[in-house]
This record gives sequence, structure tokens and C-alpha cells, in this order.
Amino acid sequence: MNAEELLSEQIVENINIDDEEESEGIACRSNKMASALAMMLGGAITNAFAFSGSNYLFSHMGSNANEEKIRHDKAIEKLEKAQSEWNKKRTQRLDFINEQLQKEHHAEHTFEDVDQAMKQYYYITSKQLTPLSPKPKLSDFYTPSEDQKNREIAFVVGGMVLTGFVVWKLK
Repeated sequence: MNAEELLSEQIVENINIDDEEESEGIACRSNKMASALAMMLGGAITNAFAFSGSNYLFSHMGSNANEEKIRHDKAIEKLEKAQSEWNKKRTQRLDFINEQLQKEHHAEHTFEDVDQAMKQYYYITSKQLTPLSPKPKLSDFYTPSEDQKNREIAFVVGGMVLTGFVVWKLK
């Protein structure tokens, strides 16, 4: 066997080895992709069942669950109204400050943040504006009853126990 034949034989062997490694790599990547897809699909199904099941259970827990829901809904309505008023006051304050700064030829830009605008207005005019009230939040209008808190805790603990049991059985 001469040098040319030996060299060509080595090249053919290297090509065969590369082809085998490539096919193993593709198989490995497709297995990982299938595994990731299965995990994603399983998670989506689990979330769907958990959401549907929790809604069903909460709708049937306790006799005053409907009263609690009505209280919560009224609080949400009050919150939306308060937030609307707060946003209106915030916008009026921003418009006022931006207008005043433009009148005094100090407007470098239009402000979006009320706190920043009020600071700038104070630095320029030395006039202190009264601060806006804090943004309203649900806890200002609604606090869950003790019964509601206890049911939620029982539901979380029961869900954790059930999840632990399922994981233990799957092992």
C-alpha cells in the first residue's frame, strides 16, 4: 500500500466517523427537544386542571362564599373609581406643572413622573405643592374575612399535601 492509498483510506475512515457522530448528535438533540416539549405540555395541562379545580372548589366552599365574593366585587368597583380619580388628579398635576414651567421658560422637557415634576417645579419656583395621595390599592377597600383566610390556607395546605403524595407515588 502506497502513501496515497493510505491517506485516502484515512480520509474515508474520518468521514465515516464524522457521519456517525453527527447522527448521534441529531438523535440526542431530538430527544432533548421531545423531552422539553413533553414537559411544557404537561405543565400546561397541570395548570389548566389546577385552575379549573380551584375555581370549582372555591365556588363550593362555605356558605358565605357568595357574600365574600359580593364584598370583594364591591371593593374592586370602589378601587377602580378611586384609581380613576387618582389618575385624573395626577394628570391635572402634571399638566399644571408642565404649563407653569413652560410659562416661565424653564421647560426642558415634558414630565411623565409627578414626583420628579414636583421636585423640578420646587427648584425653579421655590413653591411647595401639596403631595398627591398614595395610589389606591385593593387593601384600602377590602380585607378578607377570617373565614376566607382560613379556607385559603386549608386549600393551599391541601394542595401541597396532594402534590407531595402524587410526587411520592410517581417515584
